[in-house]
Formats: sequence, structure tokens, C-alpha cells
Amino acid sequence: MPLTKEQFLNQFTRQALDERISLFVGAGASANAGYPSWHNLFVPLAKELGAPLGESTNYYRIAQYYSNKFGQAELRKRINDIINKNDFYSPLIDELINVGFTNIWTTNFDNVLELNYKSRNILINKVFRDADLSNIELNKRINIYKMNGDITSPEGIVATQKDYEEYPDSHRMMLMFFKRELISSTFLFIGYSFTDNLVMDCLSEIARYLGDAAPYHYTIMKNDISNAYFNYFIDDLERRYHIRVLLVNEYTDIYFVLKELNERIRNKKVFISGAFRSFDQKIEEYSHKLSRNITEELLANDYRIINGIGRHFGTHIIGYANEYLAKKGIKDKEKYIIVRPFVGIGEKSSEDKKKLREEVIGGCGSAIFVFGDYNQHSPNPHSGVKEEFEIAMRTHKTIIPIAYPGMRSEVIWNQIKNNITQFPYLEKSIDSLTSKCNTNELAKIIVYILDSVQDLK
Repeated sequence: MPLTKEQFLNQFTRQALDERISLFVGAGASANAGYPSWHNLFVPLAKELGAPLGESTNYYRIAQYYSNKFGQAELRKRINDIINKNDFYSPLIDELINVGFTNIWTTNFDNVLELNYKSRNILINKVFRDADLSNIELNKRINIYKMNGDITSPEGIVATQKDYEEYPDSHRMMLMFFKRELISSTFLFIGYSFTDNLVMDCLSEIARYLGDAAPYHYTIMKNDISNAYFNYFIDDLERRYHIRVLLVNEYTDIYFVLKELNERIRNKKVFISGAFRSFDQKIEEYSHKLSRNITEELLANDYRIINGIGRHFGTHIIGYANEYLAKKGIKDKEKYIIVRPFVGIGEKSSEDKKKLREEVIGGCGSAIFVFGDYNQHSPNPHSGVKEEFEIAMRTHKTIIPIAYPGMRSEVIWNQIKNNITQFPYLEKSIDSLTSKCNTNELAKIIVYILDSVQDLK
């Protein structure tokens, strides 16, 4: 039975936050950037053979027949002429990159994925031969596995029936890695038709050996109401291959589902801004209590914490978050507390730190502001808390200020209270968001606000 959109978003958001996700990209995703589908790729080749393509055409066989008649070199040349181009921008792939996959698998020859990552200055490892597998952990880059080869090396692409039949021997390690990841990770299949035996055989093998213990994967597909067997096909994907399906009415809807998925992921990430130079015992004690209560409450409610290590307060946040995770027996602490220090030196340090702040806050759905040194007679224009607040305002984040006397967060609190109609989610809680409130109760109020905002969205 197909998933509802809400079921898909809830289930896959949880997997994404736990960083247990991989992406499988089919030809449909590349088509969004103007590249041909497998069907359209082989239309001109089939025409030369005088054999029009049908719905159930085996493309490996068409390629084999073409190779038999015109030669392997000519087949590679024709595929290269059609696919090897520099078009790459795709809103769909842009949203897929935002999800944060580190391992991507594809049966496509083109370089659409690579070019989109390059446009963002994100380093990748391209893997299309067994020998390339030794580089997959290099610098923790994005790994792109090209199961059928890469157009930059036409002689090695898997296109014909002979190539497919020899695959278990020519790509033995690639298949091993793919099967391992199908077991250890949750895949999202995008633009894939589930008609390629290479992938389907792997899914079938895992389902047979593991039975009910086999992991489930996800796909988003366009509903095909003209196909009398389509519902049976969807049911078979879930029963025998453990693929859960979200159906959409149009291909363009996939982009909007991914956009909403990214928003859900961002909304579970909370940026905590705050710092102070004072060694006064009162502020130190308050910082310790608040840090412990906030981190425990956020993590207990499945939020992720992002922090730039603000002086004193940032150290407290990181310390108590790690203490909580250690007590819960969680080893992969970096999935729950993400530390991004804003440091720099020299003439461009302020500019560099600002760009980093924009990047980090941009990846979060909300921002909590506490402390922040402030002198009303000579306010520091380069105050980190002030700049982070301005970025959060500009990018329309959910903002939660905690007023502390004489600090930047009190200025922010007053500004928001004086314009409370612009922050409707704070109208009932703003007077409780001060250092006068018990820190344990304050942490619960913060989570209540965050949950209520998510429900509204």
C-alpha cells in the first residue's frame, strides 16, 4: 500500500537526521537537467536497426544488437555524442544535494551529479571501476558510485547484454559494496523505474536471505493510472523488494516533496547562539543550569543542536550535550551535536566568519539567543550574537530569545516583544523567556515553541 506524504516525510526525516541514508539516482532525475531517459537514449539506435522501442524493451539487448551490427566503438561513440555535454542545473538535484546524502549510487552515464556538486564547491569521489573503491573514504568526500560506468570513459560503460552478463565478474567489488549498503543504509530512489535487473536482482537477493529483517527503502514515483497493472507493481515492490512508495500526480511534484523534506530536516536542527566574557559566579551558574536543561530537553525530543562555541556558554552547551549522549550510550555524538566554530584572523576574517555563519544558520530551522556581551554606550558592531540574530532574521528562522539583564539577548528580546505580531509563535510565551524563569521550565517552553511551529508548517 503506497505511503501518504506525511508518512514518507516523518519516516525519512528521522532516517536523514540519523545519517543512515543513501541516494539512488535513475535516468528520470537526469532528465530534469535536460538529459535523455533510457528510452529516448535508445530511440535513434533502435531506429537505425529498424526495430521501434516498446514499453517492455530490454535496452541492454538493443545496445547489443546495435553493437553486433555497427561495432562496439560506434555504439560507444553514439552514446557519447548524446550524453557527454555540460548541461547540469536541475532544481530536483539541487534539493537532493540539500538533503545531505554522502553516498550516491546511479546507473546513469552522465555527469549531472558531479557538475552540480562542483558548482557548489563540494568535493566528490567518483567510483565507476572496482579499483576506484579504495578512495571512498578519502577526505570524507561525497561518494558517487557509477554502476554502469562513466561517460568520461566510454570504453568502460555497461551498455550491452554482454556487458550486463559479465557484470558479476567485471564489477564484483562494486556489487558487494552496493549490497552491503542496501543492508546498512536506507535508500531513497529518485527517477528510477525499477526495471533494471542489475539493481532488482540485488534487492531480491537481500530480501530472500534476510526475510522480514531486510531493511525497507523508499521511492517517489508518478502515479500511472493508465497502466492496469501499476497498483500490482507497487504492491510487488513493497512485498518482495521492501520498497515503500510515495505516489505523486506529476513528476514536478517530486521536487516539492523533496523541498518539504528539506524543510522538515532543517526544522529539527536548532542553532544556539550565545557568549559572555564575564567570570561573575552568578552568570556562570546560570549558564551551567541553562545549558544542561536546554541540551537535555532538545536531545530528548529528537532535535539536533548546532553551536559555534561561543565563549563560555558554547563550551557549556557542548559539554552537557556530550554528557547527556554518553549517559544514553550514544556513540555517534556528532550526529546530535554539530560544532562549527566561527574563527578567523586577518583582514578578511570578519567576512569569512559571516559567510560561515550564514551557511550554518541557513541549514537550521530555528535559533535560540542567550547572553552576548553588550555595551549600550559603544555597542560592538561585530558582536557574534548580534550578527547571528541579523542573519536569522534575514533568513526567516524561528527565533527564540532568552533575556538576560545587560546582555545582547535582552536587547533582542525587547526588539521582538515590541514587534510581537511579527512573531506569533512567541505571543503566549515571550514573558516567560527570561532568566527569571526556572531553567528547567524554560527548556520545556522552548521545545513547546519549536514543536508548535513545526505543527503549523
